[in-house]
Order: sequence, then structure tokens, then C-alpha cells
Amino acid sequence: RGQKSRSGRPTRPGFEGGQQPLYRRLPKFQGKPLGPGHKRKIYNLIKTSELNTLTPGSVVNYSTLLESSTITKGKSILPHKVVLGREKLSVKELTVQAHAFTKTAREEIEGLGGKCEILKVTTGEVVEV
Repeated sequence: RGQKSRSGRPTRPGFEGGQQPLYRRLPKFQGKPLGPGHKRKIYNLIKTSELNTLTPGSVVNYSTLLESSTITKGKSILPHKVVLGREKLSVKELTVQAHAFTKTAREEIEGLGGKCEILKVTTGEVVEV
């Protein structure tokens, strides 16, 4: 007699006889980028179409784009400024300073005689040219 002698499955998988089961004792993880102990990087995107309004041969960074009111300061507190190359760039010989560049944006800027300067995240100094 007893629970194991009855017909059908005696206990469900994970049942530990009244003790708190292992799957309820362990913390639940949401996945690597969002779970506990992980931080998600949120990037502030600068599109190449926003660079088209600037004068040729100028030095462009996030603060100069704000001053020229090309972009708004909605995400200005975010540390990582990334240049995206989705649309065609028409301004020649720009020196663009950002924390990262996509491959298409770098090809577009350098193809028109410009330079891509990578900035350090913590200080904002130019690291690479």
C-alpha cells in the first residue's frame, strides 16, 4: 500500500516529498543580457542623414550636433554615441568623432575624404584616428 503502489504515475517530476523543490529554490534567470548581474548597453545613435546638414570640412561630434540643433538632447545622457550608415552621405571631408562606427558609416565617411575618430567612453578623448 501507499502512494507508489497506486495506478498511474506516482508523483510528478520534480516532486521531493513536501520539501521545497529544486526548481523553486534556485533563482530565475531572464537570459544573459537582461538577467541579474548583467547590464545592457543602450547606444545613442547618430545617423549619416543627420550629418548631411553640416558644412563640409567641419569637425562633428555630439555636442556640435546639439549646438546646430541637428539632433535633440533626448538621449544625451547615454555614454555611447554610435554613427549608423543607413542613408547616403553627401557632405565631403567631415571629421566625425564618436564612440563607435558601423562598417557602412565608416566606408561612407572615408569614401568622401573624411575621417572617423573613435572617442574614449570615460573621458571623451580621441583614441583612434
